[in-house]
Amino acid sequence: MDRPGMRTRPKKPDWGDRSEWIDPLPPAQQPAHKPTPDYSYADSDVFDRMIDRSRVRRWYQLPSSRRRWVPALIGFLAASAVLVTVFLLLRSAPAPAPTAAPNPSPPARPALTPTAECPARSVGNIIQGNGQGGADSGPAVILAFQYAYYVSRSSELARTVVAPDAAVSPAPEIQQGIDTIPAGTTHCVTITPGAFAGQYLVRISEYRPGIKAVAYNAQLVTTARSGDQTLITAIAAAQ
Repeated sequence: MDRPGMRTRPKKPDWGDRSEWIDPLPPAQQPAHKPTPDYSYADSDVFDRMIDRSRVRRWYQLPSSRRRWVPALIGFLAASAVLVTVFLLLRSAPAPAPTAAPNPSPPARPALTPTAECPARSVGNIIQGNGQGGADSGPAVILAFQYAYYVSRSSELARTVVAPDAAVSPAPEIQQGIDTIPAGTTHCVTITPGAFAGQYLVRISEYRPGIKAVAYNAQLVTTARSGDQTLITAIAAAQ
């Protein structure tokens, strides 16, 4: 029963099996049977053979004459990479801070030997030197006295070339004067003949360490022969 107000569609006739309506075609007009394609995979590498791989070969596929330089090339590339890395690290490292140069010390005054400061020489009647001297002449005993004073630093040795009654300070006073002179002091003696025989004008130059030479006022030294030797009989300031 249809509901009120609803339109119903007419039923389709039941035609049954429609194949009964179709007349079969004659055998000549029937389509030919298509054979199922035979997909054979026996020649599956045909496409592989179509790909040209002649330029894509591994190093071990290269001829032996070309394989020999492959390890060398790899080593060269590795060494180049190491050198480049070291170069970059050195460039990026901070430059060392400049260090202040030490102040140059003034050149030390060369140690002059007595001979260099006072070469022994005799020019005319002027004698210069600072040797040990002797007792055979006036100039010799003067040199011996000054040598005992500056080099031996002994007043006793100095008094051995002085006459016992000479107008010369006693040994203790001479030693006091010696002790005021710094060790290492050198000297130079210049002897010029005086107005009388046995009399000499003596000038002493003194070279103390680190100090300029000091030239003392001339002394008038008198000598005399006593026995087989010459001795100093007086030392006074020159007028």
